[in-house]
Amino acid sequence: MQEDYYDLLKIAKDASDSEIKKAYRKLAKKYHPDKNPDDKQSETMFKKISEAYAVLSDGKKRAQYDRFGHDKFRQKFSSDDIFGGGAKDVFREFGFGDDIFSHIFRSGGKGGRVRFETSGMGGGGGFGFNDIFGQSGPARGQDMSAAMTISFREAVDGAERNISTQTGSGAKTLTVKIPPGIQTGKKLRIKGAGAPGAGGGPPGDVYIEIKVADDPVFKREGADLFVNAPVNYSTLILGGSITVPTLDGERNLKIHKGADPEKKMRIKGAGAPKLRGHGKGDLYVTLKINVPSKITKNQKELASKLAEAGL
Repeated sequence: MQEDYYDLLKIAKDASDSEIKKAYRKLAKKYHPDKNPDDKQSETMFKKISEAYAVLSDGKKRAQYDRFGHDKFRQKFSSDDIFGGGAKDVFREFGFGDDIFSHIFRSGGKGGRVRFETSGMGGGGGFGFNDIFGQSGPARGQDMSAAMTISFREAVDGAERNISTQTGSGAKTLTVKIPPGIQTGKKLRIKGAGAPGAGGGPPGDVYIEIKVADDPVFKREGADLFVNAPVNYSTLILGGSITVPTLDGERNLKIHKGADPEKKMRIKGAGAPKLRGHGKGDLYVTLKINVPSKITKNQKELASKLAEAGL
């Protein structure tokens, strides 16, 4: 059996709206995450009292709770039902924005949404302890951050991605402009797209940390690219040309007589673009001897003659 909402808030079952609000404010001040960092017990209590307040501060939900009792009510209604819709509005008078629900009540995103978390970058608005229980005057909204995985070609060529966010001012779609040449670990900033400020303060920013997916053909180090190219033994001895993949399609590469296998050959300027348009890196081609799994009788005879000649 779970804890009764009235018992959690330490109030009587006939408590008035003002008594419920007063009790929650007192307990939220005691268990707030900013006042109790890295304290899992306090975080759990904060979740419980917030759930209790979300129900008891809503007349319809409270009536159903009183009718069904705690256990049957929780069987009938999920956390999404309790905190969904307009339920979060009741917390905004305490300074809680939607960011606290993504931080404390993590349920993941739906559809095309990117999962955001709030951070202290740049301002500390949102649901900071001082913002709720004592700070006066305008305060900047909290920054929000999320990770985004993009393809190798999107990183090289640049792209645009649309993502959905949910803040205290509602849902909105953001366009993320990915510049050509971006690398894993880089962060993109969307100014003013974070959590709303308090008391007339400016909103925070959104930071998107990029992760570039591996490519099956190219390896990348900075702006330089690396690729393996098969070459026949006869081409290494006699010289010739081979076809190698590049970002702009296949390209012929000249092989000099007596070229060493495993040697890296450089194609200048054929690598990935550098950020902010500062040129391109190079493409390094490693020659790999192409050993056929099956050979004809004639090829076998020729290979035997090469072996007899010491080649």
